[in-house]
Amino acid sequence: MTATFAPARGLSPAELLGVLRTLSRDASTWRALARHTADERWFLRLAAEAEYDTWLIGWYPGQGVDLHDHGGSAGALCVVEGELRETSTRRDGDARLRSRVLTAGEMHAFGRGHVHRVENDRLEPATSIHVYAPPLVTMDFYARDGDALTRTHRELADAPRNGAGELR
Repeated sequence: MTATFAPARGLSPAELLGVLRTLSRDASTWRALARHTADERWFLRLAAEAEYDTWLIGWYPGQGVDLHDHGGSAGALCVVEGELRETSTRRDGDARLRSRVLTAGEMHAFGRGHVHRVENDRLEPATSIHVYAPPLVTMDFYARDGDALTRTHRELADAPRNGAGELR
């Protein structure tokens, strides 16, 4: 499934999904690197290219990240092991939330206005791969304020994952 949005630095939704598809299918590039720790959500930048970057994220049961965007980057994600719940909305519309469970093998692309909460509400660890274009630098976090979103704070993408946006 792909979202419709303007290409980010020349990468179309299909190209973002293509990068993701290649990485997710080659478990030799990520499986031995994946970690799941109870202390904090684990992540590793797999590649940093001029037009995009890729991230591997390990989600222990009960871990998640609250409502956030990707600081001007479009992206795509794929659950490669386990299941994750995504609750999403758009930054530039009403704050109605849609929730769905993403199972292993599912992937989707999203535009720059995409805001979502991702969490592992299952009993088993989960692993996901993400691609962002342009490369991810910051994430803005939001709270729902009636029918709108209010920005609460900004975090650097490569900061430790124990900040205000983390769910436990």
